[in-house]
Amino acid sequence: MGRMTNTGNIIGNTIGVILKRPFIIIFWGVVTLVTTVIGYLLPIFRIFFELMTISGSNIFESVMSFIQLVYGYLTNVRIVFIIAVALLLILFSIAVISAILLSGYLFKLNNAVNKKESQKGEFALGVRQYFNKICFMNFSLLSLGVIVLIVMAIASVPALIITSALVGKGQDMLPQVLFVDVLTVFVLFFGLMFFRIYSLFWYPAVINNKEKPFKEARSITNRYFWRIVLVFTIFDIAYIGFRMLFVNLDNNLLFLFLRWIFSTIFYAMFTTYIFAAFRKYSKK
Repeated sequence: MGRMTNTGNIIGNTIGVILKRPFIIIFWGVVTLVTTVIGYLLPIFRIFFELMTISGSNIFESVMSFIQLVYGYLTNVRIVFIIAVALLLILFSIAVISAILLSGYLFKLNNAVNKKESQKGEFALGVRQYFNKICFMNFSLLSLGVIVLIVMAIASVPALIITSALVGKGQDMLPQVLFVDVLTVFVLFFGLMFFRIYSLFWYPAVINNKEKPFKEARSITNRYFWRIVLVFTIFDIAYIGFRMLFVNLDNNLLFLFLRWIFSTIFYAMFTTYIFAAFRKYSKK
């Protein structure tokens, strides 16, 4: 009961900080508006979904075909080198651009969570103080994230092969298939959860000028891992549920407006929760 109360208090503090500091909503409103417009002009996921539907293949066959296509390219060393260099340049560009925004935003957010008065030029001060650190973190985590996704894709291959081979062929092997699928999802879920929690709690540790920020973040997340997992899971369910509900409506203007509103509130809540949780747990 005490754990739920603490989690509830953190959520309450999160909402309170957002209501008192409108810049949090304004910041994410601008960022998500830009990403929503880009998503409308370049509907990559909708095109992929439509191509999969037109082909008539199920999701397992589509994923397996994609993995086979990627594997075919990976056998060519020259192509692998070109892709690796291009990917690193793209990741570095993303790291730099996001660092400019995040270093200022997270500095202001941390001050808001710690109930410090807002100051003139606060965003610019955050950029000057934390840009290099945040840029390094962004690039490191983006690069590591790509590796994690590759490992997850490889780890899911056995389950995809077994499930794809037995789809529509009776229920005799259903228990075995379900066991393999559930085990795979379980491993991938917690593997990704560990990566996300350690990575995201690293940011408030850096902004709070901890001597060993990653060690501090790891210590906090280890002690309160299950509480954080619960909240992260709720955020995940809300986000995935919203996207799945409107998966075929990416070109609908009303949905685009709703997605913009949802994304603004979602990221404002999510980022503020991380800093509020870090502040609460670091005091214990």
